[in-house]
Amino acid sequence: MQNIGYMNFLLKLITFHGFLLIFAALIIFILLFYIRIKFFKLKIDFLNTETFDLHNKLFELNGIIHFHSTYSDGSGSIESLIDIAKELRADFLISSDHNTLKPKLDGLEGYYGNVLYFAGEEINTEFGHFLAIGIEKEIKRGSYKKVLSNIKKQSGVAVICHPHNWWTPWKNFNVEGYNGIEIINLDSQWRGMSPVYILLVILTYKINPFYAMHFLSHKPKKTIIFWDKAQKHKDLKVGIASIDAHSNVKITKKNRIKFPKYSELFSVARTHVLLTAKPSGNYIKDKKAIIKSLKNGKCYFSYDMFGIPKGFYYEISYDNKLYISGDSVHFNVSDLHEVDMDKMDRNVIIYAGVNINPKKNVFVINLFHNGKMIFSSKNNNLVYKVKRSDLKSICESGPVAGVPRSSFYRVEIDVYFGRKNITYLYSNNIEIYS
Repeated sequence: MQNIGYMNFLLKLITFHGFLLIFAALIIFILLFYIRIKFFKLKIDFLNTETFDLHNKLFELNGIIHFHSTYSDGSGSIESLIDIAKELRADFLISSDHNTLKPKLDGLEGYYGNVLYFAGEEINTEFGHFLAIGIEKEIKRGSYKKVLSNIKKQSGVAVICHPHNWWTPWKNFNVEGYNGIEIINLDSQWRGMSPVYILLVILTYKINPFYAMHFLSHKPKKTIIFWDKAQKHKDLKVGIASIDAHSNVKITKKNRIKFPKYSELFSVARTHVLLTAKPSGNYIKDKKAIIKSLKNGKCYFSYDMFGIPKGFYYEISYDNKLYISGDSVHFNVSDLHEVDMDKMDRNVIIYAGVNINPKKNVFVINLFHNGKMIFSSKNNNLVYKVKRSDLKSICESGPVAGVPRSSFYRVEIDVYFGRKNITYLYSNNIEIYS
């Protein structure tokens, strides 16, 4: 009996110690998890080197596009959001309150220090939400055709909003006439995450907002497929990054919380426009220049939370001329018959580069042709001579319904942080046609 009592005592002791060990292991795990999250940081190291020698001298501005203020369902005033943009060193910002242009009508547009602010409008149509940039008069919600016609009459930029947002998706992918697509939309990015990642965002947000926000940087594959298929001859559909920030999450009928903060969302992704002239400081002129660049695809977009891009360029050289994103290159069929074409200046050569330090961050520049990746350059600038066979296929395939055959080229830049890979930057397309 004494032995049985002793054995029971040992069993209880072992069970108790086992429980202590499990509890200690759990505490250590939570502590390590907290430390990892608290000090988590991913930053790209950039070199201070010159850009490509042949690169046009363009003036680049980084902008925050599509956010909501107290004029609709956002929690921040326009003035407070402009102050945030100043702190984050944005060059311009464009609001997009629902079905109203009241910020403009109230006279809020203009320069605030070095930041240019002007208002756009997010408009409801039967197919989904439509973003109007650069309009002067408010447009009422209505049919897609009527809204689009109104935007065009005002020489604005018509952009399809969050096409694959499960909450408010775009419902007709065969429409025509629009200018661009929101490729990155942060509201769609978090709605498209798995429940596990959404839970991680909620659990880690208070510890380290950067860690929580970095989950938004995944690649929107469905939207990119739509974007690639939508390209048409001399009708390039512009891709942009939109914040779609509200900072106004409804908890109950009366209670809302400011989550995530505007300052955090404004840091995640930006659209970078390329201007042919230095900004004048006159807000009307500079606003028109930004609108023109957006409409013509003279822009690229990136996840600036990992670092504002330095030295990025993307262009095509042909017949001693340079073409940048948004351009259409008219290839001369007669060039195919030149015997020494490989030695001629009329070679079609694609160039792309960025000043990322490969010793700190492995990066890959990927070249896409009509939506398919055809070439990559690791840790180095990309130089790609378009194959004669590809040019021949464009020329010999002939027009379709009177429209020339076209090829569309764009680049993406992937950056590696150890084992983690992020598609960091997306260019717009350049078209080659005969």
